[in-house]
Amino acid sequence: MSNQESSFVTIGQRVLARPLKVRFHYGHPDVFDRIFHITRGGISKASKGINLSEDIFAGFNSTLRRGNVTHHEYIQVGKGRDVGLNQISLFEAKVACGNGEQTLSRDLYRLGHRFDFFRMLSCFYTTTGFYVSSMVNFFSFDIYIFIYSDCG
Repeated sequence: MSNQESSFVTIGQRVLARPLKVRFHYGHPDVFDRIFHITRGGISKASKGINLSEDIFAGFNSTLRRGNVTHHEYIQVGKGRDVGLNQISLFEAKVACGNGEQTLSRDLYRLGHRFDFFRMLSCFYTTTGFYVSSMVNFFSFDIYIFIYSDCG
């Protein structure tokens, strides 16, 4: 699990931050500029039920308010994670529900209108597009099997 954490944090976050410029805030290790966020309406929304992944929505708000989310690695520490099936499935369910909320939000719509074409595509695939493309792949495989099983 340490290698998985290392690959996500070092490679994934660096690519999201520098060439793609679509890195939003991801969880506990991120540091917020308090003065920037307080003077622009705060960090999180008023309702806990609306924004399940409020760190991502804080990144959306930062970017919409002309802020910049960067990634700096000052120290690397191995982090233990639960590797049981129940813990992993609960985490994946939380991330999927958060992406469902992102799909319904006005923030992602506004980001899509503000970004250029390539940054918009990067933002789509790093937020909700991963689940959309997974669903398309799943259904297209089922259709492929259905069509070629009847023709054989």
